[in-house]
Amino acid sequence: MVRMRQCISSHSWAFKVPNVPSAPGNANCVGQAACYSIGGLLRSRLPNGEYAWGKTGSRPGWDNGIFATRDLRHRVVYSLNPTGTGDDLPYIKALVAAALTD
Repeated sequence: MVRMRQCISSHSWAFKVPNVPSAPGNANCVGQAACYSIGGLLRSRLPNGEYAWGKTGSRPGWDNGIFATRDLRHRVVYSLNPTGTGDDLPYIKALVAAALTD
């Protein structure tokens, strides 16, 4: 864990989110501001004000992802089998918030 924290701190550029508007049609970012870092990580604000950082992916029938707080105190890996009824992002955000918030 110590080695991982050293690696993260030495790669802080990976957490820099440009101060630009979000891309048109991007449904992952809340509001109008960009939420992806230069390193390709998705930044999402948790209910306690802290940020979660992670990566998502999906294939037909599956949504997968990994998120963590920057200090690695909390981590979550998920794999969901969506029902196909529509947008799964609210469920993913609720899952991540529940797992990563003190």
